[in-house]
Amino acid sequence: MSRENQPEIEIYTLTWCPYCNKAKSFLKSKGFSFKEYNIDEGSGVKKEMVKRTDGAKTVPQIFIDDQLVGGYDSMMAMKESGELYDLLDIDPGKNFEQLWDVIVIGSGPAGLNTALYGARKGLDILILSSALGGQMIDTGEIDNYLGMEGAQGPDLLQSFWEHVDKYDVSLELGATVSNVEKNDEEIIVETKGGQQGRARSVVVASGTTNRELGVDGEKKLKGKGVHYCATCDGYMYEGEPVAIIGGGNAGLEAALDLVKLGCEVDLIEVQSELTGDAVLSDKVYERDGINVHTATNVKEIVGNKEAGKVDSLVVEDSNTGSENKLDVNGVFIEIGLLPNSDFIKDKVEVNEMNEIVINDNNETSVEGIWAAGDVTNVKDKQIIVSAAEGAKAALRINEYLD
Repeated sequence: MSRENQPEIEIYTLTWCPYCNKAKSFLKSKGFSFKEYNIDEGSGVKKEMVKRTDGAKTVPQIFIDDQLVGGYDSMMAMKESGELYDLLDIDPGKNFEQLWDVIVIGSGPAGLNTALYGARKGLDILILSSALGGQMIDTGEIDNYLGMEGAQGPDLLQSFWEHVDKYDVSLELGATVSNVEKNDEEIIVETKGGQQGRARSVVVASGTTNRELGVDGEKKLKGKGVHYCATCDGYMYEGEPVAIIGGGNAGLEAALDLVKLGCEVDLIEVQSELTGDAVLSDKVYERDGINVHTATNVKEIVGNKEAGKVDSLVVEDSNTGSENKLDVNGVFIEIGLLPNSDFIKDKVEVNEMNEIVINDNNETSVEGIWAAGDVTNVKDKQIIVSAAEGAKAALRINEYLD
């Protein structure tokens, strides 16, 4: 699908940038073409992007008819407000007119496998998702998915979607769900943009989102020195001093990736020892260029938003109470994930971590509403487990609707 008389859309990207892929997937799903500028192709492209955006140090950066939209999150905020539809001159679509057998909320492995198994049973499926792929699109090398050793997260996601796309499944990207209401006849799923989907059943597979640190300077410097995805934005700091917050697997992998870019890395962990897998911890300790700070709290991120830069990180030794300043140009926060359940946690049972409580059939406490994947209280947060949970949910729904 392509559009006549479409606006000029430009995107500054990196080949391995997950959020760039999200932005491109959304635009392609709406039938738009775009000019893509890869900032890895020369320092001139990166400098041009920074100049046009008044200092942005994150990709993607999107322009529509020379108007700066910003990053992926900014584009989705404009979609939810309706401003993006006006800017692109598009209709919200017909996906919100019919009654669906199943509305799947989320398009990670749980959501996509729900859609696949449901479609193969002949069910009418609509996927509502803010972006394609969930956390998979932020994942680097995957060595524990059977038959796909060494696959990159975005590549595995693409193969998932290509499989699902062979079936009659409708996908509405850029749709952030804000509420779910069940009445006597149907379930209403409402988006932040005010659209309402109608279904006989719903599967919540909304996954997780990055946990914020909650310190001074974090919010004002987000995207201007503070980041939550080293895979996406690490390249912008090639050869520069950076800090990584979090000593779990994500933080350890980020440290190893950034030191390969010539960065001097300060790795901060609040616990008395690193909490990631032993094999990764050993690699971090053995690698020159990574300074490990355990039993350390972050007190403040210092920088200049207007200049688009971080200057330093103030940390505190939790054993002695002494403070220290680390001179860094970028901060990558890798401290875990939170379940995306805010839109439904007052409607279904959740646990103390706001994970949706399900039974062995993936049923929630509300009839007609199922849940699958990392948003649930299933202990093991793994791609292969989430995919299996999605399949289970679809099979049980098929029995329920039969």
